Amino acid sequence: WIMTAETGFVPKYQKIINELHAMLRQGVLKPGDKLPSREELVERYGVTRATVNRAVGELLREGLLKASQRGGTFVSDAPEIEEKAAFIVHIELLMAHLAEWNSALNFYSMFGRLFQLVPEEKRQILNVTDVQRAPEILRSYRRILWNNLSREDFERAVRVVGDRSRFLLLNRYYPDCDFVSINHRQAAFDLADAFLANLPENTLVGLLDMPFVEERSNRLVWTERRTGFMDACEKHRRFFRLIEFKQHNDPYNREQLAEFDARRSGASPALLLSSSAEMTGAVLNFLKERSYRLNRDYFYGDFDNEESQQHSGIAIPTVVENFRHVAEVAYDYLWETGCRVFVPHQLRNLPFHEKKNNT
Repeated sequence: WIMTAETGFVPKYQKIINELHAMLRQGVLKPGDKLPSREELVERYGVTRATVNRAVGELLREGLLKASQRGGTFVSDAPEIEEKAAFIVHIELLMAHLAEWNSALNFYSMFGRLFQLVPEEKRQILNVTDVQRAPEILRSYRRILWNNLSREDFERAVRVVGDRSRFLLLNRYYPDCDFVSINHRQAAFDLADAFLANLPENTLVGLLDMPFVEERSNRLVWTERRTGFMDACEKHRRFFRLIEFKQHNDPYNREQLAEFDARRSGASPALLLSSSAEMTGAVLNFLKERSYRLNRDYFYGDFDNEESQQHSGIAIPTVVENFRHVAEVAYDYLWETGCRVFVPHQLRNLPFHEKKNNT
């Protein structure tokens, strides 16, 4: 597989920031060096003074530059880097950590396992909100691990730290960055492929999506999984309908399912595929209201729903992610760079005679 950086329009001030970051990384600009004057920067980059001021202002806020009473702007002193890993977590997990490690372990097995593996003197737990507000707090850590931040927050933090190789993403992957993750796109493809290979060609196919999701950090997961579903439909030459859900809006979601169901012809089955177990309740309620039979009238599959039998009494076909394994591989590469690893996932509860697992 090949991962390339996203393309798109880059504002002029951002180009200046990117070039100054590169100069800092390459040692062209060193701690204590004086930045060229605003007039020199205006002439060098062919931009307005306002554009230069915005770029310099961003770097001052990030802490990479400092204004001096001597006059002028200087490169900040390089922070002392500790042999310590920073774990960026949500406040709920942070409070669970403060109360009891077992609570943290139950709350999220990936971080819980890492907390078990990494000695306390080698780690620091940071609140994701604090990092979003002031990413410069990351500059003193040798390794920085998270899976919660959005792409925007991630790129801002990389700019502040000035060294992309110090970041290790957990169950996420961005261009040119170390990661240990499930391949979300491949997992979605495998789930859809298992259904489409076994269902008749006249099966109505619906992909459940949630473009209105509240957390920006979910964008990558939703996009990758949706694309994987589409890849499988293309492979099998199946037309699909995209069904958009809204969080916490059951009436709206029922309307979307009803509109999809109205397109089903006669006794032909329908297939619904979801990027998350978050949508499972709405689907099961819809089937129950209409007396449809799961795995007969309707087929359904989602993600991370391993305990569906316990919660709903129904074994839902699902992709299972091994978060403990993500943690253990991440621990193996904790202090090494160049780690870009996709860990295995599994398919569970497929309603066909031949069960398929993916590794």
